[in-house]
Amino acid sequence: LYPVLEKAGDRTLLISETALGTLADICEACSYDSVQCLINENSDYLVNGISLNLRQLAHQPHASQVLDTMLRHSDASLLPLVEDVIQDVLSALDQSYNNQAPTFLRVLHSVMTALVQWFGMPSAEEHQQRQTDKGQSGAPSQGQQEGTTTKQEVERFFLDYVSQKQIAEGDLPDVEVEEAGDVPPLAKPEPNNSDTEGEAPLPSHAQLARDVMERCIHLLSDGSLRVRLKVLDVLELCVTVLHPHGNHLLPMAHRVWPALVTRLISDDPLAVLRAFKVLCSLARRCGDFLRARFSKDVLPKLTSSLLSQAPASARAGPVYSHTLAFKLQLAVLQGLGSLCEKLDMGE
Repeated sequence: LYPVLEKAGDRTLLISETALGTLADICEACSYDSVQCLINENSDYLVNGISLNLRQLAHQPHASQVLDTMLRHSDASLLPLVEDVIQDVLSALDQSYNNQAPTFLRVLHSVMTALVQWFGMPSAEEHQQRQTDKGQSGAPSQGQQEGTTTKQEVERFFLDYVSQKQIAEGDLPDVEVEEAGDVPPLAKPEPNNSDTEGEAPLPSHAQLARDVMERCIHLLSDGSLRVRLKVLDVLELCVTVLHPHGNHLLPMAHRVWPALVTRLISDDPLAVLRAFKVLCSLARRCGDFLRARFSKDVLPKLTSSLLSQAPASARAGPVYSHTLAFKLQLAVLQGLGSLCEKLDMGE
């Protein structure tokens, strides 16, 4: 099964399609209901092979393809079985990111794509979720804003807002020290947050997304454009998975911001385009948390870039629409309006 799954993850379409046909034949011959059942019921053997081969990646470069195929053809029930292998991938990346980063990033991209499919909420469902949150009053950021009016919830909403604003400005530890004596209520957010985290600890898939996002922060300034582009793709998926867990997403957004701004302002146009997509994704999920940073660090640069491109695009011929400059200009013009709206930049 291991070598067949390896071929199913091959980049040559003829090989991968034939291998998938072979998997279907194995299911039929061995009386499995589906490829998913075949993978899940034999996952312990497969995981063992993957983790052994990941340790000697130079000699076994295709171990990542097996994991990729497993993730693509299974469901969330596979996650507990492959969690240790993913941790192996992360620790191996830490030790050899200089020469093996592209291979490991391919694995992390597969992992995060699978997590988004299994746990990510489509935008149509987000609205429904907010409606149900109204009645539950469980989530401090959504439920309280919408319609619940008890004294404790209003108080918790404002305390939460204050703590998020402090995180956004990057001076949370200092503020805690300075104001601990002056304003007693500011001492409350920490117990509240730890209480909510105590009641509902971070699920394993969100913890994984957080660990992966941690690596993305360090790899965003990699010298290779190919690596930076892949990192930006993975980062966008991490943001989608962490979206329901604002207490963890906002500090990570705070940490990733300086590296992301560098990609947006001084990088290859291809990386700028991809970084702008990540920015739009972050804005959708972090809202006014990024408003001050965006208007100070990014908006002036985007505006001046559009103004400098305007004369060239005004007199450009039909070939211009195939250039990277055009695609970047179009992406910014299409995304800027909704971006400012999400960040509530009315002023």
